[in-house]
Amino acid sequence: MSKQIHNQLDIIERVDRMIEQSESEVDELLSKRLREILESLSTMYNKFVVDDKTSYTDLNKYNRLSKELERISQQLNEDYKAIVKMIEYSNERIYVEQYLMMAYLFEVYQSSEDGFSLPTEDTVAAALVNPIEFLRLPNVLKEHRNEIIRKLHIEISSSLLAGEGYWKMAERIEKAVGFSQYKARAVARTEGGRARSLSDQVVTEEMKQYADIDDVWLSSLDHKVRTAHRKLDGQVADEEGYFHYKGLKAKGPHLWNVAKMDINCRCVKLKLVNGQLPSVRRGRDYKDDKYQQKLADRIDLYMEDGYTYAQAYKKADKEILPPSTTMPYTTYDDWRRKYS
Repeated sequence: MSKQIHNQLDIIERVDRMIEQSESEVDELLSKRLREILESLSTMYNKFVVDDKTSYTDLNKYNRLSKELERISQQLNEDYKAIVKMIEYSNERIYVEQYLMMAYLFEVYQSSEDGFSLPTEDTVAAALVNPIEFLRLPNVLKEHRNEIIRKLHIEISSSLLAGEGYWKMAERIEKAVGFSQYKARAVARTEGGRARSLSDQVVTEEMKQYADIDDVWLSSLDHKVRTAHRKLDGQVADEEGYFHYKGLKAKGPHLWNVAKMDINCRCVKLKLVNGQLPSVRRGRDYKDDKYQQKLADRIDLYMEDGYTYAQAYKKADKEILPPSTTMPYTTYDDWRRKYS
């Protein structure tokens, strides 16, 4: 049984796992391609190369090398087509799950059924298209594909011309593919985060029909976090839902449309519903005003000690308990069945 959803931190954790899965799938595909490239070149080297110093000449006979490089290019072209499909499918799942989990938390917390509906496939697909053409997923990955093909051609040819031997050439290839794997994972992470933010933006607008909603920026605030996002941590969005940083504005992480603000971002948003942090759990009244005030005070206290908003919330949530209640409760898995 999957872990139940009690608050927004649980939702963030679930979506993080989905993004990590997307990164892993991309990584596995390119790792497999690397192994196949090395195996193929090893076979050619053992079969045709007489001496390391003559390796370029030996492999160039009958266009062996050019044919192999062309084959590698074709394989990578197919790989990157597959990566586009993998990330697009993952983004659609992230969009829908983010939407439904936030709708669930809101409905159960408010003890109401506020008319949320499952987004259609066409709606999701349209929402995920980047308005800036050169930032669209196929175009971004096309550049990455061309770059790795060019690097592999250069590294393989340069190694053979230098007479370095197979193992040195293999080392060059591993570095070239490894760098491309890192960039492809970064694309998967960035696109997954963007799908989460877009979905969250839509569900927020629907929630605003029934309650006052405020968005709070959450930064992971570790040594990898850029200065801009460190300064954004804990910032509450303005009345129109925008966060601000040095003349830039966005309605959430990955929505700045500025590379230095969006790429590899691991930030998320947290919502305040009527000024409260929504949580749901059987037998507990999380809407109790005294509980919410104690929770807010404890969060402030931890943030004064240097904790991020998310870290402070997680610690405070474990320490401050709401009063008991007999209010109705349903689990996310049970609630979600009506959309199956």
